[in-house]
Amino acid sequence: MSAIGGTKGWIVLSAVAVLAAMLLVPTVAGTASASPAPQSTATPSNPWAYGGEGYSNGSITIGPSTLTWNATFGWTVIFTETNTSATVYQLEEQRTVGVGITSTYTGPNTTASYSYHGQEIDTAFVNVTDAATVYEHGVAAPAIGILNDSLAIAAGIAESIAITHGTVSRSASLDVNGTLHTMAAFAPALGLIPLNLTGVSTWNATSNLTQSGAWTLSWAWTNDGFFNNTSSGSNSTGGNESVSGPVHLTGYVADQSWPVPVFQDHKNRTSILLVIEGPRGNYALYDGFILSPPGFGLFGGGVHPFDGQALGSASISGQAIYVSQGPRGPQITAGATSFTGVDSSIGSPLGGSNPAASSSGPSGTVQGAPMTVPAAQAENACLTSGCGGAAAAGPLSSGLVLVIVAVAVVASVGLVSAIGWRSYARRRTGSNGGFPGTGPNGVPPTAPGQPPRQN
Repeated sequence: MSAIGGTKGWIVLSAVAVLAAMLLVPTVAGTASASPAPQSTATPSNPWAYGGEGYSNGSITIGPSTLTWNATFGWTVIFTETNTSATVYQLEEQRTVGVGITSTYTGPNTTASYSYHGQEIDTAFVNVTDAATVYEHGVAAPAIGILNDSLAIAAGIAESIAITHGTVSRSASLDVNGTLHTMAAFAPALGLIPLNLTGVSTWNATSNLTQSGAWTLSWAWTNDGFFNNTSSGSNSTGGNESVSGPVHLTGYVADQSWPVPVFQDHKNRTSILLVIEGPRGNYALYDGFILSPPGFGLFGGGVHPFDGQALGSASISGQAIYVSQGPRGPQITAGATSFTGVDSSIGSPLGGSNPAASSSGPSGTVQGAPMTVPAAQAENACLTSGCGGAAAAGPLSSGLVLVIVAVAVVASVGLVSAIGWRSYARRRTGSNGGFPGTGPNGVPPTAPGQPPRQN
């Protein structure tokens, strides 16, 4: 690689470094009627929690080049339930997500390092009723459902890359912070999960949503010659939005495509997928009750105003919840989350041939197992600060080695005359008239083999 020089050489080196780093991402971002769910003075029941962490780490050496990586993805959820009447209870849901990636490359006359840390902290207060209704093949069935909720999200991303080639160094960094506060009400209550899941495979529910919210987004970047650019600056945006209209929910029992592991408590659980479509498209419904509008969420896909300065991206691509029987009906006591990286492609033309290795980005699933509340709180500190995991962690399988080999080979031989790289975060500013960005992935897609969504 020492033969690569000048502007073209730096573009090639930059592409290799970012591609190598991001291919290692684990599967491992009101009105009066929409008032926030009040915090009851009644005595809460014992809280419960679940969470998990997946990791991918190691190194590979091909010839004079070595690539080393360490990547983790994890999340935890803490629920506290408070009975407020014979048919209504309040849920407080605290959800924390953390992503950490470090990667280093050493080769002839070249070193590169990349780091990415993303986090999101969500808090929701939800008034839940066990007198809601869903429809199973057109037949009404009793269910738990949402009356109203309030949600606060705080999320951030910090990433940086540094490359030294010979005596010349290049670097870039990006820091992003976003907040969202929403209040929502459903009339009638939006049915979520049937009280009795025996023999049930799919169901649906409808309601009318009234939601209001406010969001802020700020970002700062520096670029010292990376991708042949030199710039620095900061920007911010924000706004308010109120929406109303019909909401449609579709639920699936997903045991076959998202099988429930046998956890240590040996409870019987059912794997469920929930999809919500509302007046602005698909809504995220993370861990049952985190109802995030389309387009917001640094890990929800879509387009963001800071994409032009982004070095890469990561997103949650799917989620299942595992429910067991609780005192008021189905209770979410575990889950699974899938995580994907960037779309990337790399080519190494030599003579008239064009051998290429490409990948849509590694992907896999992390299981969220039941855990104690103190363990979840300890894990939260790790997820937000980037330390090691307290939750049960397991390796991520993603076909990673073949992709790494392809990158390392191209990085180690002096045959590269062109490298194409395209970020999952499309490099343009997008907005859908409210919360930033557009989000076809606002609701995690179903797993492979699941029934198609009902639009």
